[in-house]
Amino acid sequence: MSFLAIIPIWAASILLYLSSPKQRLMAKPLNKPVGYLSAIALYVVANGLFANTFPLVSALLASIVVLMLGLVSVTILSGKSKRLFMSVSVLLVVLCTTVGGTIYVA
Repeated sequence: MSFLAIIPIWAASILLYLSSPKQRLMAKPLNKPVGYLSAIALYVVANGLFANTFPLVSALLASIVVLMLGLVSVTILSGKSKRLFMSVSVLLVVLCTTVGGTIYVA
């Protein structure tokens, strides 16, 4: 289940980046309150998914580490082309879904 928890954290990182006035992927940034509240909701979902696998404190620590990795990765990838950014995002979602689903079923 912990691979599936990476997906909402990645989406939350993207929402937080797109809410910034300095983002480069869209012409206008997202509305800050909407972006932040959606990111918090996705983060809570990810904490729930991590808590299915790990104890609560370990789940919180794992989600914070993945969020920090996501924020840094989104910031670095946004400086590259939009195509690379979208390719990495799709690859991450497909890989996490495949591995997470396989582990969950097996």
